[in-house]
Amino acid sequence: MSLLICIDPGHGGPDTGATGFGLREADVALQLAELVGEKFNDYEGVAVTFTRNKNTSSSYPGPPEGLRKRIAYANNKNADLFLSLHCNAGGGSGFESFIAKGAPARTQRIQKAINDQVLSYLKGHGIGPHGNPAKVDSQAARSRIAVLRDTKMSAVLLESLFIDNAKENKLLRDHRFLDGLAGAIAKGIAVEFGLKEKIDKLKPMYRVMVDGKEIVDTAYINKISEEVVKAIQAQKREITIKKL
Repeated sequence: MSLLICIDPGHGGPDTGATGFGLREADVALQLAELVGEKFNDYEGVAVTFTRNKNTSSSYPGPPEGLRKRIAYANNKNADLFLSLHCNAGGGSGFESFIAKGAPARTQRIQKAINDQVLSYLKGHGIGPHGNPAKVDSQAARSRIAVLRDTKMSAVLLESLFIDNAKENKLLRDHRFLDGLAGAIAKGIAVEFGLKEKIDKLKPMYRVMVDGKEIVDTAYINKISEEVVKAIQAQKREITIKKL
């Protein structure tokens, strides 16, 4: 299986996106996009491309030229999935995602798979959905979210937390939090597309124990993180990770 994912870090160039407490959405989106891209190195049969990166970010044109350029780039690459990453603003809280009006069932399943993984991760940080997390861009016919309407492949746009919310702004500044969020996003996509984790016999094995009970022996970081999050959500007293 060969899968190409086009990751779109929202905004960039003269378009900073939303801001809060000195933090810019464009910068958060770019950092998160790079982390998501790195996560796919752990899976077989998948390649990643970006609509912008560190080298193009400062000179990237603003909308509408920038949006048309992103859409054309993804379409020319014949990507299988377009993933647009953003932060929210406006005094709210939580996570939500969007797909285009009339999106096919496959796109709806991808959206749900991402939502399930992300919301499970965010629950461990005391954060939930922003209303119904799975939203349809009802104004897509009027170009509200052009990257969802005009891309030729499945397309999902994520609004991860509110940059003008003090608690969530602090998390968006935390590299470890963003790394975990990136892992959840990648895991959702991997689940829906049936991606398999790469087997590397050189990877060290670790044992995860919760309250003195052996839970799993694994070399996969994603599996370790998953078990730790489960234990935190269950309010377990002791979590230990030992290299074997």
